[in-house]
Amino acid sequence: MPTLYTWLFFVHVLAVGTFLFAHGVSGGALFLLRGPVSQQTRSLLRLSQQSSFLSSPAILLVIVTGIWMTLAGHWSGRVWPWASLALLIVVFAAMVYVARPYYMARDAMKDPDEAIAARLRAPSPCLPYGSACRRW
Repeated sequence: MPTLYTWLFFVHVLAVGTFLFAHGVSGGALFLLRGPVSQQTRSLLRLSQQSSFLSSPAILLVIVTGIWMTLAGHWSGRVWPWASLALLIVVFAAMVYVARPYYMARDAMKDPDEAIAARLRAPSPCLPYGSACRRW
């Protein structure tokens, strides 16, 4: 008979997979947003926006089940669960910093093409000074 901890672990892993898939769709679309604004650009922005409806609840579920498993599994006295939560928060904050211009472009999806192009011209989907971004 599965225990509560087993079910929490299952939901936690399922939520991680859901978040990675949905967030990967959104992040992958950002690499394709170069060039003039077209109907494809608007479709990619819409796809990115729609995938956040799945990734946002999934990351919240990851956090809730992770904390719940930490308490249910008597791991709260250990450092690693809290360090992983702190690392998740730091990485999440860095991702929001990098992706903020794209969020603004998604919000301007109903604006004229020139406004969207201006918002997409400046940002890069990578951190500044990243060697992998120089190719883009």
